[in-house]
Amino acid sequence: MKLKSKRSRNHFIIFFIIIGLVIFFIWQNNDIVISTYEYRNLKVPKGFYNYKIVQISDLHNKNYHDKLSKKVKEINPDIIVITGDLIDRRNTRIDIAVEFVQQMVKIAPTYYVSGNHEQLSGEYDELKEKLEELNVINIDNSYAVLNQGGNSIGLMGIADPAIQQSEGTYLWGDNREYIKNGLEELFKNIDTNFNILLSHRPEQFSIYKEINVNLVFSGHAHGGQIRVPFIGGLVAPNQGLFPKYTGGVYNDGETSMVVSRGLGNSIFPLRVFNRPELVVVTLKK
Repeated sequence: MKLKSKRSRNHFIIFFIIIGLVIFFIWQNNDIVISTYEYRNLKVPKGFYNYKIVQISDLHNKNYHDKLSKKVKEINPDIIVITGDLIDRRNTRIDIAVEFVQQMVKIAPTYYVSGNHEQLSGEYDELKEKLEELNVINIDNSYAVLNQGGNSIGLMGIADPAIQQSEGTYLWGDNREYIKNGLEELFKNIDTNFNILLSHRPEQFSIYKEINVNLVFSGHAHGGQIRVPFIGGLVAPNQGLFPKYTGGVYNDGETSMVVSRGLGNSIFPLRVFNRPELVVVTLKK
């Protein structure tokens, strides 16, 4: 009788552990955290003091329905920047991406740059056409001038390097020359004193610094997917194990880079100690 009772107790313990893990993983993968940062640089013109930027990255076709758009609306940003992987190339749903962006453009002007999933999906032309119909400003390998309070700043974008790579090489190819040449070409036509770059790839931070970009918004790393307490992300594409750039703000000289942990998943379906992230950056005096 005692043996049977002990066995039943063990079954109950295992059952509650499983239920607890299921609840934990659902929470980790669906509860959005808002990370807010203040960015200060003497080059920020007066008209852009308190200018609020919301960054959305690596959504991978995940459908938050109205939950995500409500959070963005409450933040009330001046602009929204989308830094790639709006869709997932393995299960592309243009309709979900378009429905989400329809909600964003009603909140604030929306700027977009591609990620590797767009470039490798085979459906990027269709997505670009749909985004253009919604008045989303696509700045793949181009730039725009933002005006506020009589001042101007530059907003640049680099199309993801997968534009020149195949499915089998995008993780291992050398993207340095592509990024560097693209930025140098853009800077030939830019005359604003303060410039922001949208680029999906955080691993090229040294080039952004070399080219003297002031502020970079990036994604791609998914926060390292599994975050080990006190250590950081476990693995990231194009960075490998224990990647250097997974989430938060990185500073080197005059260049700062904001890396979003993203909002969706791709190959690996679970986030651990790494909740989906919405990033808010406010330009300060």
